Amino acid sequence: MNTSSTPLGRRQMIRQAAAAALAGTGLLLASGPQAHAGRRRAAGLLPAIGQTFTMDMKAFGTSLVVPLPPPLPRLDFRGRISVKVLAGGADFVHLQTLDFTMVAVHPLLGEVRLQLPAINVSPASTLQEGVGGLVETWLQAMDMTFERFGDLPGPFTLETTQPAKASGTLPQFPPPSTGENPDGSPTGGAFLTAAGPIRFTGGSSADSPIDLSAVQLQWDGVYQGQPV
Repeated sequence: MNTSSTPLGRRQMIRQAAAAALAGTGLLLASGPQAHAGRRRAAGLLPAIGQTFTMDMKAFGTSLVVPLPPPLPRLDFRGRISVKVLAGGADFVHLQTLDFTMVAVHPLLGEVRLQLPAINVSPASTLQEGVGGLVETWLQAMDMTFERFGDLPGPFTLETTQPAKASGTLPQFPPPSTGENPDGSPTGGAFLTAAGPIRFTGGSSADSPIDLSAVQLQWDGVYQGQPV
C-alpha cells in the first residue's frame, strides 16, 4: 500500500491553514498584485485632467448678519457650479471654478444672489484621495447681491473679504445627485462642512443710510451633487 500521499496531504492542509491565518491578519494583502490593484482602484477615483463637471449646490438655513431688526434673515440657497479638473500631485487634483451661481429669496431683501466676482482670484479647490474615498476642499471667492434692502432700492453688491471654505468626504466625484425632503431640506449628494462664516464687505457708500461693510453669511456648509 502506498502511504506517501498521507504526508503530502497533511503538508497541503498545513499550508492552507497558514495561508488562511495570514489572510485573516491582512498580511497577504500588504504586498503583491492585490495591493497594487487596491492602489489602482483608489487612484481611479480621481477624475481625469481636463474634464469639466457641472454640479448642483444647496445651502439651506443660512443666517445673514446684516443691520436689520431681529430675527436675522434666513436664506435657502439653490444653484450650480461648473469646475474644470487641473493637474495637482500624485494623489490629488485641483478644481478650477468656471461658473458659480446660487440664489435665495427673502421678503426684505428680494433676490439674494451669490456668484463669481468679475475678477475671480480664488485659489483652486482640491480633490484628494482619502481613507474613506475622496476629500474635497472647496475654496471660493464670491459676490453677494441684494435686490433691495427693506424699503431701500438696490441692488447692493458685496464681495468676500476672503474665500469661503468648506470640506468633506465624497464617495465619488462628482457626488451622487442631490434631492430635497418634504420640508425642503437637502438630501443626497455630498455635504461639505463650512470652516466658518463667509464675510463680506464693500456694499456701502457715503450717501447710504445703512452700513454693509461687515456682513456675514453664517452657514453649516453646502450640499454638492450631480444635477438631476
